[in-house]
Amino acid sequence: MQTYKTTSMPNKQIPFFKSGVHNLLDPEVIPNDAALDALNFITQDGKTVLAGGRKSLGAEGAAGSVTGFWKGYKVDGTTVLYAKFGTVVKYYDGSAWQNAITGLGENTEVTFSNYSSLAGAFTYMNCSDGYYKFINANPGSPIDIYNSSKNFKGFITIDRSRALLWNRDKDKTGLYGSYIDRQDSTVYTTVSAEAIGSSGSTTYTGTLTFKAGNARRSCHAVTFTATVGAGTELFSEIGMGVLTSNFGGTGTINYATGAYSVTFSAVTTSSVTATYQWEDSSVKGIADFSKSSTRLAGEGFVFPQDEGGDAILNVLIGQDGNYYSMKSHSAYTLSLDADDLGATNEVYRKDMGLPFFRAAISTNKGIFFINTSNPTKPEMTILVRNTATLAVEPVVLFPQFKFSNYDFSKAFFANYDRWVMVFCKTLDADNNNRILMCNMKDKTVDIVGYAGKMAVQDGQHLYIGSSVSKSVYEIFSGFDDMDLPLESYWQGKEFVLHEDALSKVRRLRFKGSIDPDQAVEVYINTDETGYQLVGTIRGNASYVNYADSQAIGANYIGETQIGGDSTSSIYKYFMEMKIRTGKFRKIGIQLIPLNVGYFDFDSYELWDILTFENRMPRGNRQKQRVNINGSSTNQ
Repeated sequence: MQTYKTTSMPNKQIPFFKSGVHNLLDPEVIPNDAALDALNFITQDGKTVLAGGRKSLGAEGAAGSVTGFWKGYKVDGTTVLYAKFGTVVKYYDGSAWQNAITGLGENTEVTFSNYSSLAGAFTYMNCSDGYYKFINANPGSPIDIYNSSKNFKGFITIDRSRALLWNRDKDKTGLYGSYIDRQDSTVYTTVSAEAIGSSGSTTYTGTLTFKAGNARRSCHAVTFTATVGAGTELFSEIGMGVLTSNFGGTGTINYATGAYSVTFSAVTTSSVTATYQWEDSSVKGIADFSKSSTRLAGEGFVFPQDEGGDAILNVLIGQDGNYYSMKSHSAYTLSLDADDLGATNEVYRKDMGLPFFRAAISTNKGIFFINTSNPTKPEMTILVRNTATLAVEPVVLFPQFKFSNYDFSKAFFANYDRWVMVFCKTLDADNNNRILMCNMKDKTVDIVGYAGKMAVQDGQHLYIGSSVSKSVYEIFSGFDDMDLPLESYWQGKEFVLHEDALSKVRRLRFKGSIDPDQAVEVYINTDETGYQLVGTIRGNASYVNYADSQAIGANYIGETQIGGDSTSSIYKYFMEMKIRTGKFRKIGIQLIPLNVGYFDFDSYELWDILTFENRMPRGNRQKQRVNINGSSTNQ
């Protein structure tokens, strides 16, 4: 057979990246810019970016996991982080985790939900061990609001001034609703001119009397007043626990305990009094699930959702405003009438189900969840409103990704920037060790290798509660994983450069940005013979343009932070490396970063391609004159 060779074959250039990981179809037929596999690389804005690093938020804890993680809000919008570590719920004070609740079950999963009213800004927590109310201005003083005659222990979410509760130990298929909090005199009690102290001092401390005999109460709208030489001095507050006066005095109030301290601007010349309101959430409020014998509008309720007998795992709000109860093998929908006197409670689907109660999230785009009703073929699904019929319908997402490669038995869903994040584990792992970054807009999935149980985004910062220790970490921050290089790789499509001929490639070209301290090994794999090292992209090489620098912030995944705190300089590179290959039918590229430092690539090219005779690749050839069953050759 005559051999031919030509250099006229076009080069194979990948000018940008928009496809993420495609691991379901044959590597030869996936999009040119797709990865057949990758770890800790994220598709973003037309390029592939090495994911950010990880650092501890507060001290690292012992082995175990975080079984609750949440972000509450104060009335001024500042945030408070809560996490359950083993038997303790803690809050983060800006530098360390402080105890708030102790004595819970080691492995008890807890749920949180935020609620704001005229009485303040709150975070409620419910679990099989209790029902608690955090006043976010005083996170270290939670109120135990469990009342066996008014509420239950289980899981909660709060919507439209009402708590929804499920997973009650004595009723796993019942969906409960609380009173609608009216925020008026029916639930707020006013105390006027409570005696605080006599004249003749400047500083007064003590506890308001509303707490006497009822530990479930909290106060708000607190004022203190007395006469001083300059006139009547009035202390007031705006829900932050800080008292300020018209004459410059200072003070504090703990809304949960009633503890106060006020220092007047001068010695008082009259007695000191306090005026305030208090509420008990278990009386016609968020924690009151009772109802009259003939139920009235705004009272509590319970709806049985018994289809299949399996427990309600999660309750989420759909785009139509209805409540979707997700179970293991079916789902219900509950629609409440506008007058709160009627409702429609019915089976929504029998062909969907969750593997774990945290494996779903409600967003403005719809309800995302992993459908494991067919356990051998889990599907990423969204319940979204059909623009034509206005009905909420399930739609399967990301068909290019093989979700069956992962175990979702402890899955968690979170929103972060442009992604829905799915925390899960590889099939051989005991705990969650992967995060699937699902970009709804660009229809991409990327894989990040962190051991996370759940996540909270706070501004530009993304925190995860660990699945292997009682710790919280900030991720996508900086370039190192707790001072070590991030374990990562990217494997591209397997290219068949010529359908009717074998090929050789003599050069590779890469373009992107790099940190001077970073180095990235380049491997090729021809005809599935294994990846072989052919060169290294170095951040300190001559092909890096040091005249074109860019300051990139520590949190560069997501909305890229340019400048700001903890910035690093990265530089453009455009490099070519000579390689030697044998004749092959198909070729794949693998990149492995070695050091701590930023790296991305926005294009690469197989350049200087030669073509050869139309033959089978050497590794696939078989001697001729084989016996009829193909098991041996005639030598």
